Amino acid sequence: MDERRKHRRKVVNARVRIFHSSFGSLDTTTRDISDGGLLLLACDPLPDLLVNDEVQLIFLDSGDVDVVFNMDIVRHTGSGLGLKFLNYEKDGEICSINNLREIWEKQK
Repeated sequence: MDERRKHRRKVVNARVRIFHSSFGSLDTTTRDISDGGLLLLACDPLPDLLVNDEVQLIFLDSGDVDVVFNMDIVRHTGSGLGLKFLNYEKDGEICSINNLREIWEKQK
């Protein structure tokens, strides 16, 4: 099988909360994260979401839990849901993920 990923994945077990109108909110953890997205570990019950559904996500252990990531479901796996970063919201303003990467690069 050819590798089609554009971004390297890093194993990160981060606590997150996802939001969707069909179920409200749900706490789970990530298995890995890349610049393009992340894989959520399967939770019980796994929400009945479809590829291309959009969800919102916050990182519970972040120093800034006011940052809400808008994400697109790109795949279901036996171990969870693959999500792609679309953009993020902070203080009511929608910002590009590229903008966030620039901020993080300056902080290094």
